[in-house]
Amino acid sequence: DPPPKENILASMYQLWILGALDNNGQLSILGKSMADFPLDPPLAKLLLFAAGQGNPGWLASAHKTNQTIAQLSSAEALIIVSALSVPTIFYRPKEREEESDATREKFFVPESDHLTLLNVYQQWRLNGYDKHWCEIHFVQHKALTKVREIHAQLLELMESKNIPHISCDTDWDHLRRAICSAYFFNAAKLK
Repeated sequence: DPPPKENILASMYQLWILGALDNNGQLSILGKSMADFPLDPPLAKLLLFAAGQGNPGWLASAHKTNQTIAQLSSAEALIIVSALSVPTIFYRPKEREEESDATREKFFVPESDHLTLLNVYQQWRLNGYDKHWCEIHFVQHKALTKVREIHAQLLELMESKNIPHISCDTDWDHLRRAICSAYFFNAAKLK
């Protein structure tokens, strides 16, 4: 059976607001780039925006100045996208709930769960992808290993498409904008 018309329209609307479809319902340049990735559309948009390709033709028309390159955050976005492609990386044993919660708080980035995932992965990498490190920090080694595999596959795909892989180090402002470009429809205003 075909999916209900309402579901198709809702999906097309999401693709349109992400910039993947033009006003005629055809794939845009950005949409064609997004389709190259085996990812949910918001994840593909996040990755491409962080690489400076959220604006079609950006790389072709941009002058690669230090200022332009400094605005890219595709290395960090790639980690986040990879981490969002697996089930949760944290575990919370019933008999050690408080201890696991306290340990998880050490990685917590207040304004974003996405940045928390990035922080965990970066700390794991700094500790040599160590299984014991995962155990003492209540992080699933198997899940992080899968994140690393997905990261390698997506990085290879990015390189084949000549998409820049550039780190923003700790200047996460552009990365935050990339996250918002993909998930703005999940935003809410606090009262």
